[in-house]
This record gives sequence, structure tokens and C-alpha cells, in this order.
Amino acid sequence: PLTNNGIVFVPLGIARQALNVENGISMMAVKIKKEKEINPTIDNINQIFQEKNMNINAYSWKESAKTVVAMTTAQDAETAVILTIILTIGMIGIINNVILSSLERIREIGMMKALGMREWEIVSVFMVEATGIGILGGLVGCLLGAAGVGWIVKYGYDLSYIGGDMSLYGIPIIDKLYGVWNFSSFVFIFFFGIIVALLSSIGPAYWAAHKDPVKAIYHR
Repeated sequence: PLTNNGIVFVPLGIARQALNVENGISMMAVKIKKEKEINPTIDNINQIFQEKNMNINAYSWKESAKTVVAMTTAQDAETAVILTIILTIGMIGIINNVILSSLERIREIGMMKALGMREWEIVSVFMVEATGIGILGGLVGCLLGAAGVGWIVKYGYDLSYIGGDMSLYGIPIIDKLYGVWNFSSFVFIFFFGIIVALLSSIGPAYWAAHKDPVKAIYHR
């Protein structure tokens, strides 16, 4: 790829000798642990340069890579849209499952009321059942997702399968795209499934629990 062909790593001594700069440097990179410390650090460094009358400026990498930042922001927005669509589809599936379960068990609900169960007890039964479905679904989803992410983290994904050798068109790409672990996403998805299953069970269960026991038993 174009990026790999345009960068060469050489020892510092050889680079200084080739450029004839002796002990001079052209750029110094400073790595900050926390993002919120970037701007204060830049201000402190620039203040030191001004006090020593040095015609040097410190700046954030975002200022020199505005195109990359814009692309990353757009990519984050696209990812958010895709995740929203996926989560919406999953939410509709859970709600549909709970509603069908309630409709299919109207006779059972009528028997529960005939045996003396209160309405809130019937609703709680469906809520517990839906919560169990949400927990099982969340665990299975997290396990499958962890397996997929683990494979991408270890082996990566060959980008040439998507667009071939894009470097021929002047687009610098790397050979493989590797993933990273984001445990907060797993936690969010897990609890999201549980909460959606729990909330979606309240409406259908409340509707079914308020039906007349006789009509519910003879419901067809």
C-alpha cells in the first residue's frame, strides 16, 4: 500500500548524517495520558518557548490532521446510525416476542385470575420471564460478539477483499484492519437487552391481566 511504500524507518544517527543536521531536530512528539490534559500541556509548552524567546510552537495533532478528524467524526456518526438501527431491530424483536407470548397465554392468565392471583402478580410473572429472556439473549449475544471481536483483534481483516489495492488510486491504506476491545459496549448491550425486555413486557402483561377471567379462559 501507498502508506507502507512512502515511509522509511532509519536509525537516528544515520538520519542526522544524511540530513546534515548534527544534533538538531525537526519535530518532537509528546504523548499525553489523558485527552483533557492536551490543551493545558500545549499552553505550558508554548509559554516555556516564549520565555526562552524560541520561535517554536506546540500544537495538537488534531490541528495538523483536520481531515483525519473530520473523517473519524463522520465515521462515528455512521457507526452510531448503524448501531441505532440494529438496536431498534432487536428491540422490536423482543417486544414482538413478549406480545405474542401474552396473546398465546390469555387462557393461562384467566386461570391465574380465577385461582386468586392479583393483577400485579400476573404482571410480575411476565416481567420476570421477560427479564430471564433478556439475560439469556444478552449473554448469548455478548459471547458471539466477543468471539467475533477476538478474531478481528488477533487476525485482523484484510481490506483488499473490500476494494482491492486502493493504493493504486492514491488512497493510502494499511494491509489489515485490526479491532480493539470495548468492554463498555458489551456491558451496554447486555443491560440494554434486559431493560428493553423488562419494559416491553409491562404493556402486554398489564393488558392481559385486566381481562375478565371468564372471557380469558374461553378466549380463542
